[in-house]
Amino acid sequence: MTYAVVPASIRHVRPMARQLRAAACITLQGFGLNAREALRRAYVASSYCRTAVADGKPIAMWGVKNTVLGDTGIVWLVLSEAVTRMPVAVVKEARAELAKMMERLSEIAITVLPDDIAAIRFAVALGFHDREDEMPRKEMCEAILADPRYRVPVGDQFVIALGYHPGVPH
Repeated sequence: MTYAVVPASIRHVRPMARQLRAAACITLQGFGLNAREALRRAYVASSYCRTAVADGKPIAMWGVKNTVLGDTGIVWLVLSEAVTRMPVAVVKEARAELAKMMERLSEIAITVLPDDIAAIRFAVALGFHDREDEMPRKEMCEAILADPRYRVPVGDQFVIALGYHPGVPH
């Protein structure tokens, strides 16, 4: 599958929301959110936002939310089921985009939905984690899920808060 990365548009939100990974949709519903509204909120709040497009349709969207004067950003990423079949391209693009973001920011944070194990594994593989000690990725993911210090309450639920640590192998 060939794709192009373009500046995101509000017109990408609806078709992207329809194609989100099933695990992400189910988890969002658990928070009382519908995918389209959650994605629209993320897009509107972002100072930088991109869409990967294949055959004229969005297959992934991401961005960073930060204040005008701040040097910390919160990144977000949504993937379609189709894009999960091209993991090498996803990792390559994600790393390149994180490097671009780090040119303007001193720190990047992410919140990951705790029931979306694939998203947690992906975040850890990219260099997001919550601790300084080194451990294998699988153990890191298990430790992140088990440690209540990294749970951020959202209503009756919680999300996992992680920071980006480039150069620290995991």
